Amino acid sequence: MKVTVTDLGPTQKKLLVVVEPRHVEKELDKRYRQLSQQVRLKGFRPGKVPRKILESYYGKTVQGEVSNQLIQETYPDALKQTELKPLMEGDVEDYRFDPDGSFSYSAIVEVRPVFEVKDYLGLEVEVPARRDVTDDRVAEQLSMLRERHAEIRSVEGDRPAQTGDLVVVDVVPELDSQVFDKGVQKNFTLELGQGTMHPDFDARLVGHHGGETVRFALDFPEDAETRDLAGKRVHFEVTLKEIKEKILPDLDDAFARKVGGYESLEALKEALRERLRKADEEASKLHVRRAIMEQLLQSVSFELPPKVVEREVDRRIQHFVHQFSVQGIKLDPSRFQTPEIRAEQRPAAERDIRWRLIVEQIAAQENLELSDEEKETIYAEVARIYRTSPQQVKEEYQESTIVQEMFQQKLEEKVFKLLEDHAVAKEGAFEAPREESEES
Repeated sequence: MKVTVTDLGPTQKKLLVVVEPRHVEKELDKRYRQLSQQVRLKGFRPGKVPRKILESYYGKTVQGEVSNQLIQETYPDALKQTELKPLMEGDVEDYRFDPDGSFSYSAIVEVRPVFEVKDYLGLEVEVPARRDVTDDRVAEQLSMLRERHAEIRSVEGDRPAQTGDLVVVDVVPELDSQVFDKGVQKNFTLELGQGTMHPDFDARLVGHHGGETVRFALDFPEDAETRDLAGKRVHFEVTLKEIKEKILPDLDDAFARKVGGYESLEALKEALRERLRKADEEASKLHVRRAIMEQLLQSVSFELPPKVVEREVDRRIQHFVHQFSVQGIKLDPSRFQTPEIRAEQRPAAERDIRWRLIVEQIAAQENLELSDEEKETIYAEVARIYRTSPQQVKEEYQESTIVQEMFQQKLEEKVFKLLEDHAVAKEGAFEAPREESEES
């Protein structure tokens, strides 16, 4: 087999593969012998049909089958011979049986860009200032837990709606004297005081009773989330169909046992303190890693293979559609393949690919690899997910997407650890993340 490589650009190569006539003839002869045993032609016994006759009937079919076989057999060897490491499957084109008996084809291959990462050790990063786990933060967590475990009851008697209530409403908005269909809501549940619809919407319902219809107008700001309403005055007709109140549970030992099996309220508080400490550590770690990532993304420049970027755009769109399907929302994938949506997804796709290549390059420069033990741990984890054996994962799924992604994540963890250990830290202001209680 003869292989030649032509440069088409920094990240694109063209392979020309020529398979010698002797090997081509061997495969053709084998296929025609098999075919001779399988076909039934009048005047010929099975296995005795001359090849010339078979060629006249099945020549194109046999050539197609042998072409696929030869490409599948020789393409991996061609990559090894040229030491090319493609980032995705190559595009095979121009395959043919040549007059001299050889078989040739070409393949366009997207390859890793050649670059070096410099000055990645000793990066200066701002570390968030240490944050105390105060009684107020613990109390906030307890408050969220009480809200989550509140009992919801319909309001009895003549009590009007008040802040904190849940109200079931029908909402009919009018814009420019026409019903705004996109904003019509039926049996919509709203917690008064949350400002979900508009900062002043909830206040217009406080003090009204179930069964009442309330009419009012609100002005929406220019930066309103619903663009159709930006800078507009909207007239609302809201019918209060039901008012419900939240009955918060008492904060005692029984509550602690109910929400997490803790022996006492104090034990629950201590568990929340520990969880907040860990959350602060994770937030600080994430902050540092983002700072490291941003510095390297800004300082390292190289060209990306266009087809690899487009494949990542496809993957992101497929993931987006899948997320909706998991929620029971079925969408036509073709609706998300518009030029506008692909253009929106492309910067994030390019960023993800760029970072992955930087991680792999640093790992190569530092000789960082996954140990056999680390790989075995990943095989075991995948085996647990798919309810099979680690050995089967190793033999049959080693090149699968999930295994390769887990390999990549582990390698990224090693690279981050290296960069963090050598980073120069300076303390900065802490931006508190939104805290949510994780207790059930």
